[in-house]
Amino acid sequence: MAHYRHVAFCSPLPGGEAELERWYDEQHIPDCLKLDGFVAAQRFRIEEQPAGSGVPAWNIMVIYEIESDDIAATLGQIAKVVRTPAMPMNDAIDMTTTMRLTAAAASPRFTSTS
Repeated sequence: MAHYRHVAFCSPLPGGEAELERWYDEQHIPDCLKLDGFVAAQRFRIEEQPAGSGVPAWNIMVIYEIESDDIAATLGQIAKVVRTPAMPMNDAIDMTTTMRLTAAAASPRFTSTS
């Protein structure tokens, strides 16, 4: 089975930071972990913004760990349930800032003792 990381970046609408963080921790991440292949997730606060013009100033990054033999089918589950009772969205998210990417592990995992 292949190992992937699915990374989501976003920002809240003005005044929505606490609500968006609560939604991720209490609603969205648990909903995603119910999908086949999603095995872990963690939310991060972005401390250093990316360089470059036209890059949104994201506040939140979520990294999902996925194990799958068919990543397209695994990710395709999201489209089937998003905006339903199984995976409601939140009005605090600024959808103009969202970005997602998926990467496959391409090397062994190295540690400081490797």
